[in-house]
Amino acid sequence: MISLEKIQDFNYEGQRLLFEKSKRLEYERFTIMFIEEFEDDYLNLAINIKSKNVKEFEEDFIKIKEIMNKNKRKASIFINNRELLNTVDFKAKGLEISDNTIWLIKEDVKEFIKIKSIFPIDIVKIENKQEKQIYPYYVEKGFTKKDEKDPYDGLSKSVLEAIKRSCYNLANNKFITEHYIAKYREEVVGTITIMYEKEIAYIYNITTNIKYRRRGICNQLMATVLERLANLNINQAVLQTEKGFYPEKIYKNMGFKELFQGIKYTEI
Repeated sequence: MISLEKIQDFNYEGQRLLFEKSKRLEYERFTIMFIEEFEDDYLNLAINIKSKNVKEFEEDFIKIKEIMNKNKRKASIFINNRELLNTVDFKAKGLEISDNTIWLIKEDVKEFIKIKSIFPIDIVKIENKQEKQIYPYYVEKGFTKKDEKDPYDGLSKSVLEAIKRSCYNLANNKFITEHYIAKYREEVVGTITIMYEKEIAYIYNITTNIKYRRRGICNQLMATVLERLANLNINQAVLQTEKGFYPEKIYKNMGFKELFQGIKYTEI
């Protein structure tokens, strides 16, 4: 299996490269990313934290905070080291949870239970310019919150901009990105995106229109992109979702296995 560090780096670097005005700063025990266009913590953060204990983390956090504040950003860190998550007093350092995710992997994409939606949907790869322009808004609509069981409610401007740029692969020549939509009677009822390289793929933007949820649309979309990856001889696919919400259970029922919990802490 590919290392956990590479998996998290794949996610953040793949998105950072969509922005021409971005930079990546490498240090001995962490990496910091900056996006000039936006000040939120979506892609302004420290990743690949290699601190082995509380003492090392405290040393690293002082440096991270100094560097990020100097660049007019709040200190933000992504942690997936369970020992640090259990022992560091993040609140005492002026940090609060801004994102609590579970990262999942499908290690053999060919082994997937294909369940057809109860609707006769058509799944189409986004190709033309008009559809590419509209796709981010299909995704945003799919993240509409129906009740407290839904993990998300809309998307930030920076996330929408990243999706928009990914439709044209702007500034990102390292990874290939493909977008798909599910249509039912000419209405777009679901979305899914894959970003991949030779070894591994990442799955994003998994949504179902609020009116059509729990009807197998997500499963059929997933089957389509996993079959695509299998045909490309890519055998591992990773996704992430909010910890403790129903999508986590859905993906695990699809055969995805838990890799790690990742929490983003951001300066208050």
